[in-house]
Amino acid sequence: MADLAEEDAMRRTQIGSLFAEGRITEVRRRLADLHSADIADLLDKLDEADEKLRLYALLEPDVASDVIRDVGDTSRDIILEHLSDDRLAEVVERLDTDDATDLIGGLPHERRGTVLDQASPETRREVEDLLAYPPDTAGGIMKKEVAAVTVGSTVAEVIAQIRARADIYHDIHNVFVIDFRGHLVGVIPLRRLILADTGIPVEQVMDTDMISIPVDLDQEHAAQRFEKYDLLSVPVVDPIGRLVGRITIDDIVDVIAEEATEDILALGGLGLEAARPMTAMSAIRVRLPWLGLNLLTATAGAATVALFEETIATLAIAAAFMNIVAIQGGNAGVQTMTLIVRGLALGEIEGKDAGRLLGRELLTALANGAVLGLVSAAMAYAWTGNAQLSVVLGIALLVNLLIAAVLGSLVPIGLKKVGVDPAVSSNVFVTAGTDILGFFVFLGMLALLI
Repeated sequence: MADLAEEDAMRRTQIGSLFAEGRITEVRRRLADLHSADIADLLDKLDEADEKLRLYALLEPDVASDVIRDVGDTSRDIILEHLSDDRLAEVVERLDTDDATDLIGGLPHERRGTVLDQASPETRREVEDLLAYPPDTAGGIMKKEVAAVTVGSTVAEVIAQIRARADIYHDIHNVFVIDFRGHLVGVIPLRRLILADTGIPVEQVMDTDMISIPVDLDQEHAAQRFEKYDLLSVPVVDPIGRLVGRITIDDIVDVIAEEATEDILALGGLGLEAARPMTAMSAIRVRLPWLGLNLLTATAGAATVALFEETIATLAIAAAFMNIVAIQGGNAGVQTMTLIVRGLALGEIEGKDAGRLLGRELLTALANGAVLGLVSAAMAYAWTGNAQLSVVLGIALLVNLLIAAVLGSLVPIGLKKVGVDPAVSSNVFVTAGTDILGFFVFLGMLALLI
């Protein structure tokens, strides 16, 4: 596998060198041997916008359509900005409807109509239908290319229809059966269709116990259904059960990547900041509120420490040890919080699970806290020879890990219940809580002993 990756990288490098030397005929020949994803990768690695445009102009229409789907956001924006409307319409015409909709949806509003006017009436109608759905719903990610037959059709008629439209049904997994009003009534796996007697009606080979997805279902919940039922393709229905499209596994892979990126950005307080480059002013507007909230929580932590100024002055080493308590509690809290946020995002955890999860995390924290508390107490005694300080450090560490378990478990679930995204907000509250309470427990116990 590594050798194959190195070979692909070398091939892309050679094409890049030929392109830089102006050997266009040789570049065309080499590009014909590359997968569209590799061409997209080559485009993304070109530094100059002019180079991206010149290389893209060398591609045949079918390849150009695949490449525009695979390139990074920066390259796609550059290409779309300079691509003529008629050339763009040609590209859109060759894309699946879901990819065409994503491409058209990213254009300025006034340009959408211009490009769609140059596409076929069928493509225009289907893209406009899909644009009407919110982009983060099943309707927003589905495609309109559906192999659908009406009840009463024979297996032979279905196979003939698929052959006649092979250019459209290039990734078919199932054939959907609808009644004369368009309602979904069954599904036939392709394997069963191929093996069935050609003279029998579809009703004898279709499954009526099937998984379907409402058109307004959130894309993240749609991805959870794919995972739960090991689906490759699933029909999408409107509120009265009419078949309106289908979602395939490649769409869900994109959704998973998108949702994972959003969660990672959210955990860093960047929930509204896109992965693509943005202006400094936009970045300031996104990040400043969360940095401001962190400033408030840090001030609260400093105020807690200030309450025990005399204790720290009496035993200066306490200033070093209190950070151990806070850092260990913060790390433990983030560990628990990350598991809970992931479970909430995947639909594996609901509010009713809070008690069970809290019990498990408290037991884990008790075991970890006992071990770490003993180790830290022994290290503190070996360092300072102060038995009281060592005992306080060990107990405070144990208590703060228990606090971390409570906050890491309940804060994300509580935020979810009140309608706040736990991926965005949990980190601030959990780390602030373990810092402030960790300082208070350690310094408070130390003050009582001193």
